[in-house]
Amino acid sequence: MKKRILGIDTGTNSTGWAIVDYDDEVSENRYALIDRGGNIFQEGVKVEKGIESSKASERTGYKHQRVGYWRRKVRKIGLLKMLIKYQLCPPLSVEELKQWRSLKQYPLNEAFMAWQRTDDNTGGNPYYFRHLCLTEKLDLTLPKNRYIVGRALYHLNQRRGFLSNRKENTKESDGKVKQDIEALAQSMRDCETEYLGEYFYRLYQNGEKIRTHYTSRMDCEKELLAICRKQDLSEELTQELRQIIITQRPLKSQKHTVGKCVYEPSKSRCPISHPLYEQYRMYAFINNIKMQGPGDNELRTLSEIEKQTIIPLFLRKSKKEFKFEDIAKKLSSGKKNYCYYKDRAECAYRFNYYMDTSVSTCPVIAQLSEAFDVKVRIDEWLERACEVYTRGVGKNVMKL
Repeated sequence: MKKRILGIDTGTNSTGWAIVDYDDEVSENRYALIDRGGNIFQEGVKVEKGIESSKASERTGYKHQRVGYWRRKVRKIGLLKMLIKYQLCPPLSVEELKQWRSLKQYPLNEAFMAWQRTDDNTGGNPYYFRHLCLTEKLDLTLPKNRYIVGRALYHLNQRRGFLSNRKENTKESDGKVKQDIEALAQSMRDCETEYLGEYFYRLYQNGEKIRTHYTSRMDCEKELLAICRKQDLSEELTQELRQIIITQRPLKSQKHTVGKCVYEPSKSRCPISHPLYEQYRMYAFINNIKMQGPGDNELRTLSEIEKQTIIPLFLRKSKKEFKFEDIAKKLSSGKKNYCYYKDRAECAYRFNYYMDTSVSTCPVIAQLSEAFDVKVRIDEWLERACEVYTRGVGKNVMKL
């Protein structure tokens, strides 16, 4: 049998191709080269000192920096609104804060500028204010003392410390930042200081550098709560301050990125992370599997028993995917007598998928099945969940 084969080799900045004729009726030289060629073009990556990187990486870095500036500004404005509300800083109009947020026009109110100005001659230093609020109970009936407390809180908002959002330990979290935080904690113990404000004010008095230290968000929270207790601030105000200064901003909703359904354009598609989508994806893949066993003359779809046999392979909590070879091994009773149906190997079981094909698992369903002790049907988790779900008025159970 004769057939013509096209081979393509793609690289980062070149593409090569070749066309050969194959004749299995010839004992020798079954392949005959017809033509070949190549095309070299500019690579789509940035190469510096032999290291490849995305051309957009530099632009992305600048974008992340702009986003960080924006978030810090929004947090400052939110804190200023609260300080103004409780008379802990000079008043600013709503229009001034709005222009700062939207038009990037920093408020040049004279009283506000004097409040945040550092003046060593008059003791107007934020580290001194933090130390003062931690060690002395101020008379908050005086506007001057209220402004001191507000300035200390505003400075804590500016220097609120590092907090990793990683759930597991990584090389980055165990790197320079963590080492510096641990060294700072040891220095505070050696100086017998409990709070960052006290330690930094001591460094300031000795003329040592302060802003070269990495600080922890937990230490800043500890100092914030200590200031609130020392100055007898209300529990309501304390929680509001903690919410603005310490709490990490929640992630923005990404619902708008979900496209519209092909069959019902007025409704959104089911998210990829939804367990029902995992179930649909699994059944869609299983229904597309075709195999040829020892008693089959051609490829056929799987029987219901065979489908139920391989379903447990998809219920993996930790792995997001596995190889199709696991399915072939399961259907062939563990014997290494399987291959792709176009391979020339003599195997009793043939499949319409390559053995190294990646197959997506159902990790969410696997966790739900374990939580509800599901052992009979894969869709039983939904019924068990509905049994313990407190339904409100008008809600019902969604049928599959």
